[in-house]
Amino acid sequence: MPSPAQSPAPSTQWITFGTSGGPAVQVQRSQIANALLVNGAIYLFDLGNGVQRQMALAGLPENAIKAVFLSHHHLDHNADLGPIIMTRWTFFPSPLPIFGPQGTAALATGLARSNAPTELAGFPTFGPAKPTAESLIRAVDLPSGLSAQKLVFEDENVRIWAIGVDHFQVPPSVALPHLPDAVAYRVEAGGRTFVFTGDSGPSSRLTELARGADVLVTEVVEPEGIAASLAQMMKGAPAAARDSIVNGMTRNHLTPRIIGEMAQKAGVKHVVLTHFVPSPESVADQSIYRREIAVNYDGPVSLANDLDRF
Repeated sequence: MPSPAQSPAPSTQWITFGTSGGPAVQVQRSQIANALLVNGAIYLFDLGNGVQRQMALAGLPENAIKAVFLSHHHLDHNADLGPIIMTRWTFFPSPLPIFGPQGTAALATGLARSNAPTELAGFPTFGPAKPTAESLIRAVDLPSGLSAQKLVFEDENVRIWAIGVDHFQVPPSVALPHLPDAVAYRVEAGGRTFVFTGDSGPSSRLTELARGADVLVTEVVEPEGIAASLAQMMKGAPAAARDSIVNGMTRNHLTPRIIGEMAQKAGVKHVVLTHFVPSPESVADQSIYRREIAVNYDGPVSLANDLDRF
């Protein structure tokens, strides 16, 4: 049976630029990054390392970017925000809407300000001066602790809602000014509904956000694969230390079985797995993803590759 990725709606596509979790860079896959392509307009969802090269490989022009949406501020989800900002300033200076949890505005403006040397080196040799990169940023911090769906963006192509999700569940070992937030997004475009979660543990709010979605694009962690990887990476470490990491990952992230429960309860039509930890190429039995999800979910499941379209 052909994969749903092979027959997308012609004018509305979800593109998985990068499909690996981080923060370490992987050889087989680029870091987590996605685009919604609607009538030639591009909306970016998370910006892990390698976004611009993946856009070029997909044949998508950066001047078609309409807005950026960040799920949270781990490095593998926001690493290429700076390059996106500065490339836009260099070639087609125009306002860039950027949405994300608390800290997004400070991050975006800080990146622009820190690139003052880049602006100086890019002085014009003809014509007027460009506006500063900072002046082009239209960054919005979403409300902290967003417990209900909130419409955060709307234009002629899309309507986008956000909700808070339960990612940071393992308590910190040091004092923090506050716990960071993570959000998921629901997008209506071209007669289709997509739900995207960057990082999240089990979350009733995410289930509600995904209700009736055509496509749920979700992160996934595979505990047995993580344990096997840690056994190689942490040789000699106490088993309790490795077990603690695995348990923390399953609290802060979504396992295949939990994804299946959520998708079935929400009535999702198609599940797309991305942000793999570990990389599927290092998992001994890749059928475990579909097998575990199928315990609770009877719909189609795709293991996304870089540059897949849905």
